[in-house]
Amino acid sequence: MIDSGATAWMLTSTALVLLMVPGLAMFYGGLVRTKNVLGTMMHSFVAIAVIGVLWVVCGYSLAFGKSIMGGFCGWNNNYFFYRALTIPLQTVSRNMF
Repeated sequence: MIDSGATAWMLTSTALVLLMVPGLAMFYGGLVRTKNVLGTMMHSFVAIAVIGVLWVVCGYSLAFGKSIMGGFCGWNNNYFFYRALTIPLQTVSRNMF
């Protein structure tokens, strides 16, 4: 059964992280010379895009796949690129991930 409170918290925490990225970019931009501000800010935005793509490609499978390596991480080829997601999660909608 999906818990509405857990889903709301996931949405809130995701929004806070996405709001944090421009703030972090401006903080890093203030630490460099004027001519390097744009490049430094773009590094923060590109990093969040790369991390998002890596999550879709293999992060979900490592986090939610069957346990391997003594329980350190998991892997399931069916989860690679979000394929065959049939096992329900406990409290949060699968769309949140």
